[in-house]
Amino acid sequence: MGFATAACSGAVTTRCGWQSLLGQVQNRLRLNSLGVRANPGDRSPFKVLLGISIFTILLNVLFPSLMWANTDPYTRLPSEGSFAIELVYRVISIALGVFSINVILKTRLHIRERSRIPETRCCGCEDCCCALWCGCCAVAQMARHTADYETCAAKCCSETGLPVEAPQLQFGGTEIV
Repeated sequence: MGFATAACSGAVTTRCGWQSLLGQVQNRLRLNSLGVRANPGDRSPFKVLLGISIFTILLNVLFPSLMWANTDPYTRLPSEGSFAIELVYRVISIALGVFSINVILKTRLHIRERSRIPETRCCGCEDCCCALWCGCCAVAQMARHTADYETCAAKCCSETGLPVEAPQLQFGGTEIV
């Protein structure tokens, strides 16, 4: 398996851009970016979550740079205004974290219900636990559950993460992809 195939099928994508991989899984399942059934005219979950992924990367580069720029070079203490920058950064980070857990939870629950996969651990909150403790692993698992990467190579920048000619999988009695 080449690097590009490994990256697209989860090895690298889940660490660097799991949001876009989740968007591809949601496209296969015909869900929107919030993890619920998509309506005609909804924006592509891949594009929405790719945008969130890019925003997150920029956020994690920009805000630490702003904090560094607002530090007194002699005392290494935060200068005026750095508290506000830190607060905004923390609020946005928490909001993105809660959003991510919620979307992964809903998408995973959808897959389990359609595939009739019972919960085996965590007394009714297995989806939440998986989303909370290792969301990128849960996304990689969902990607493998909704595509056969052994028979068709992954495509990093396609809406579904698969080539157009990829066979449709039977999924809980209905076709996906």
